[in-house]
Amino acid sequence: MTVLWVEGCGLLVAMPLLGVVPEARTLFVLPVLLLVVFCVGALVTALYVLPSVAFGHWLGKRRGGERRWWWLVPAAGVVLVPVVGLPLLLVSCYGSAPVLDSRQDMLDWSLYAAVLYGVSLPAALAAHAAVLRADAGRSSASVLRILGYGSLVLVIEWAVVLGTLVAVN
Repeated sequence: MTVLWVEGCGLLVAMPLLGVVPEARTLFVLPVLLLVVFCVGALVTALYVLPSVAFGHWLGKRRGGERRWWWLVPAAGVVLVPVVGLPLLLVSCYGSAPVLDSRQDMLDWSLYAAVLYGVSLPAALAAHAAVLRADAGRSSASVLRILGYGSLVLVIEWAVVLGTLVAVN
């Protein structure tokens, strides 16, 4: 959840680079957005990241006897199928218009899946490292490192965003 929270905060910071320039009024909405980012991070962790880690560890034990990080890459792809497929199925069943009617719709769903995979894979790798540390009897202090390095990345991102806004204006 920590990795997803830092990534979500980074996305909020990078909004001016994506063409979304917030007004002064939206600063009052920022705490609500941070709460939404936290809740979405918790949901993605529970429904996608942790099952990906569990499936990757199961694959590692079945194939080689060891839990290695590279098993998480295909495991996250396999777990992505039901995570994206279920909302697609629900929208197609209960929606009023066809879901995959055009090429643009297919690209949109593919982009949704790719972004979910790309954003969640670092969180799965961090969870994998925490599980291995806990199984080895060491403390799982990776949350502090994630927050520390993630905060450093956010400060750099803030500097880039502010530098870009100053250069553009």
